[in-house]
Amino acid sequence: MKKAMHRAMACIMVLMLMASMLAGCGKTKNNKAEVETAKVTAEAENKTEDEKEPAPSKEMTEVGTPRNETLIVECQSPTDTPGQFNSYMQGTTMGFGIHQLMSAMMWEIDTVKGEQFGEVADGMPESNADFTEHIVKIRKGIKWSDGEDLTADDVVFTFNMIMSNTGISQNAYYNQIFKSVGKVDDYTVKIVTKEAFPRLAQRFGVTIWGNDLRIVPEHIYSKQQDVTQFKDSKPVVAGPYTVKAYDELGKWVLYERREDWKASTVGVVTGKEPKAKYVWFRNLGDDTSRQMSLINNEVDILCEVTPEMLEVMTAQNPNIACWYKNFPYATSDDPCSKGLLFSMGKGAPYDNKDFRWGIALAMNFDEISQNIFDGVGRASPFPIITNTSAAQELYVKPILSWLEAFQLDLGDGTSVKPFDSGYAERIAGVLRNKGYDIPTDQNTLIDMFGVGCWKYDPQAAEKLLTKAGLEKKSDGWYFNGKPFTFNMTYLADSEAQAGRGTQAAYDQLTKFGFKINLVSESSATWDTNGATGQFDIAGYWPTGFITKDIYSQINGWDADLIVPIGERGSGQSGRWKNAKATEIIHELAKLSPDDPKAYELGIEFFKNSIEELPFIGFHSGVKFVPTNSTYWNNYPCADNPYNGPWWWWSCFKYITTEISPVQ
Repeated sequence: MKKAMHRAMACIMVLMLMASMLAGCGKTKNNKAEVETAKVTAEAENKTEDEKEPAPSKEMTEVGTPRNETLIVECQSPTDTPGQFNSYMQGTTMGFGIHQLMSAMMWEIDTVKGEQFGEVADGMPESNADFTEHIVKIRKGIKWSDGEDLTADDVVFTFNMIMSNTGISQNAYYNQIFKSVGKVDDYTVKIVTKEAFPRLAQRFGVTIWGNDLRIVPEHIYSKQQDVTQFKDSKPVVAGPYTVKAYDELGKWVLYERREDWKASTVGVVTGKEPKAKYVWFRNLGDDTSRQMSLINNEVDILCEVTPEMLEVMTAQNPNIACWYKNFPYATSDDPCSKGLLFSMGKGAPYDNKDFRWGIALAMNFDEISQNIFDGVGRASPFPIITNTSAAQELYVKPILSWLEAFQLDLGDGTSVKPFDSGYAERIAGVLRNKGYDIPTDQNTLIDMFGVGCWKYDPQAAEKLLTKAGLEKKSDGWYFNGKPFTFNMTYLADSEAQAGRGTQAAYDQLTKFGFKINLVSESSATWDTNGATGQFDIAGYWPTGFITKDIYSQINGWDADLIVPIGERGSGQSGRWKNAKATEIIHELAKLSPDDPKAYELGIEFFKNSIEELPFIGFHSGVKFVPTNSTYWNNYPCADNPYNGPWWWWSCFKYITTEISPVQ
């Protein structure tokens, strides 16, 4: 970028790099060998980037593996539960490579086509006419890493383990859906649902990040007295990688490709070998350490950075790149939009739509956008449905005239139209003034910046909040006769877009007159509070969109799944209790995804959620996800979009077959 501040940051980073040193790895638990330590020599560090060459085969990583055989991937946060690999035990950090490399999913997703395919399942379910009986074939040839065959026994056991164990969070939902799950033969499973359920693959397979149904080895888990207390420190897996070593302080996990990778899920599905013998997931520390690690070729893939960080890194190492080579650099199609979620289970005023709309109109989105990523990103103000490029075409543009006509009753005999369609033009002008070459074509601008945002209207906001029972006095806002103060929380030290968005919203709402406590939380606290609804307004991301059929995205908003604050349940953490939304979800569940009425119900649900606004979105998922091609190349990017840059999704195991070593 062209700001003087950014140039200064780059200069500071150059000076810091002169004093850089490798971060320690901590105490190690190794299953096969002692960990060796090797550092890049001072001679190599002193070379300019143009002089550097890919490391010779003798160069070793800090965990004793050949660098040219080791793909190093960042994990955003250290784990609080090192050595815990059981996905059904509370606290397991699934994103530490566990669900990306080892887990066995029934169905996976092709993120480019937006189509599912069978992983453990051999194709899609075969259902009867009323979608209450479903035959699922199990893919032959997959073996667990201890040599045992993966069969129908494992699938049936996993379903029934969830349904019979109230300590597993999915228990209530599974018992709501399934009547029985049984074995027909070694490679056939029969699933009987209590009512018509035509979306078995969509709901119990991967459509975005992953899925809570992960098949476990029956011959291991059936021997455990309580599977929710079984750490599974030496996991037997169906994926292409097994755990070789892990840090007892929770900073990293080292994975090794199975010698029998052909019998893994990826091997059987694709016939392709993952190119890296080792994949080292590691937490790199603070942002300065992360930048230094990528610049110094000590990591190959980062999860997410800010545009300022990206500028510093690309200026120092020509092998660092992002999804786009030039502005806007980031992809805006991560299907989880970032914004503000209300804990509606707490009652008034959070469960009042007038309060939520008052909060929305009290914020200037143009300023929020510039405070997050300098205006980069597609506006996604909508609840539940993320405004990805696909969603914008399938759901947003078809209701654009409805959005522009939509009105809110302000409670004093007046109304307001809250939708503002001028955002794309305004932010484009701001960026042009900063020196960026921004196109003028309207369709291109809408693709880059979205169709619009919620209007900044403090007067309307004040009327809506008054309608919701709040009172504005000279010293701030009151509710039920008492000063009204609330907490705004966000996840510390990661998810920069969500954190910055929450901070920017705090600034806006404080300026509006609210008294707010802004709090950052560790990952363990954040996850627990989110699941149990113990927050007021927080920067969570309960949204998504990747397939036209939205049932798998919205079913968690079923009011029948709501549990009291403080308890974990199968539904959404915001606890939005809306009868119309629940009715649509139940009706949608009975229809085939291909039924035209399913799309009509999806549109109806979308409009209803906008009217109620249980979540205020800011942008779709804007991801600056840099890679380093010093040791590895052929990462997915805009010029080679065989997949998305979703290293934290379960589909990453299929990306490992394409990432290639630099020769």
